[in-house]
Amino acid sequence: MKLKYDLYMSYLKIALSAIRICAVPAAVFTLTSCGGGSGKPYDEAKDTPAGIYREYLSELRTQDRLSFEGLTARLGQWQTVRDSVSAHIRRDTLWRSHTDTRKECLLLHDSIRMELSRLALSRPRTYKEVLALKERFSPYAEDWELHRSAQEIQPFFASLDSRMAYRGSKEQLLSAYRTFLSETQRKGIHGHGDLTRFVEKEDALFRAFLARLNDYDDMDLSDITRDTEKCCAEVFRAAERQEITYKEAMIYMAMRTNRRVMQNVRACLDGVHRGEVTTPRQAHAFIWMILQPYASLDGFCLALLSPREKEVLDRMATEMPGAFSTLRKILSSENDRLEELPGMLIEIHIATL
Repeated sequence: MKLKYDLYMSYLKIALSAIRICAVPAAVFTLTSCGGGSGKPYDEAKDTPAGIYREYLSELRTQDRLSFEGLTARLGQWQTVRDSVSAHIRRDTLWRSHTDTRKECLLLHDSIRMELSRLALSRPRTYKEVLALKERFSPYAEDWELHRSAQEIQPFFASLDSRMAYRGSKEQLLSAYRTFLSETQRKGIHGHGDLTRFVEKEDALFRAFLARLNDYDDMDLSDITRDTEKCCAEVFRAAERQEITYKEAMIYMAMRTNRRVMQNVRACLDGVHRGEVTTPRQAHAFIWMILQPYASLDGFCLALLSPREKEVLDRMATEMPGAFSTLRKILSSENDRLEELPGMLIEIHIATL
């Protein structure tokens, strides 16, 4: 468990750092390129980019304690505002020489983002709302071709539930897992059949591993983590060799990620319910693992979720407050701020928009 805890903590810290570091460059890019939203310009009466931003910022500052629907509506309006600003910039051939105006727009953009973050934290949020917001503003939300491709592949992933997980002792499972990963690297991935066999066999081993999660507490499993990454790299090497398409590789690997993350959360929630978490270190590890769908799944992964998977994630989201209440008692901390995490995750996502 220590390994899994360290891996998840490292991942989350890197992800959050990257988001915050990239927030300002993203703002600069938005102001110098076409906006990502749709709809009519926000206010045609305003004749300068800074004027449009000032007007919208002024309106935001009058808002307080927005409902989730109100918050998503405001974020949608922000996309329209950025479209209007971008349209003005494209029409202004002297834009690049207007240094003061450009600086003002950058500052206003950052102020708007700060106000939206304030509104995200203005009232309690839920994990279901975190997923809904990320899905709503995914750049792939209306990629119907991607959705059709996912629908064609979903029956394969759904069929994995009916396949038997690996059976054997703890030692036999680890040996089988390592042998499977080693053989996959040696043979490589050379077509669609190899890709689906890899996903199917790995899934059977991974489900068996999750069923005995506590058996591996304090064991060094870094080689399995490393070799799994190498096997996933083999999938993309197959795409480079044109033995499968890049689209196929991307969708299968993203849907595999969705499934594994959800399996992991389910195993952790069940472990909490069964009283298997007894130490603060375990409690921290379970908190970060349970958070993964809401913290790490990106817009591409979310766009590939089936209706059933969305329902499963929503059901698990309703279980999280109870699980965290149990884990809080083990942590014996009065300042863990667990109830604020959904709002903080929404705030972090807003910084990426």
